[in-house]
Amino acid sequence: MLAVARYNLALLGHSQRYLPASILLLGVLGLQYTERKAPVLPEFAVSAGALLVVSCWLTIALIDVEDPVQRLITLSHARKLAPVLAGAVLTVLLCAAALTVISESWAFASHLGDVSVAHLGLGALAHLACACAGIAIGLPCSRLLIGRIGWTLVAAIITLIVVMLTHWLPIVNPMLRALAADVPPGPGPVLIGFAASVITLVASAGVVGVLVHRRA
Repeated sequence: MLAVARYNLALLGHSQRYLPASILLLGVLGLQYTERKAPVLPEFAVSAGALLVVSCWLTIALIDVEDPVQRLITLSHARKLAPVLAGAVLTVLLCAAALTVISESWAFASHLGDVSVAHLGLGALAHLACACAGIAIGLPCSRLLIGRIGWTLVAAIITLIVVMLTHWLPIVNPMLRALAADVPPGPGPVLIGFAASVITLVASAGVVGVLVHRRA
């Protein structure tokens, strides 16, 4: 898995497909971290929501950068599909972790250090939860299951909208609404959102693995 992740990082870096997603997130951060006295948790809700989209984008871009022949070569070296999927997930999580550090550091600097450790912790969990949810959406929307980029785009956009805006779907929407509320939330909504996102990611990877194996 680690070898696949290193290969994926090199592949993603060489293809430069990470640039649009990274520029998108940096643009969001530049627009929101401008007021020192603004509450930081609603800002984390915005940047975490942006990371949801970015993580989905990175997942699709990473998987789709390989054509079918290259993917078969990767599978032959990895010998199983599981390490390939795990390597892709780990690669995007590493990218998301780096973007989370940038977001948290930017928030800390823009508020001149007037951010509590507890709020930074909630923000980090929220960002990683959204990253897991974005990867969970990106896996089935990628070329692994959907062959045409147009259908990939439609499926990803619809799923992202449903996950972000549906109140009764306990993945990231309740967590982001709690962070954006006027009253600072406790750790409960963020922990629930993080756990739900991790479970969703594991389920998504499992289903994608089974479907790809059956189609092989």
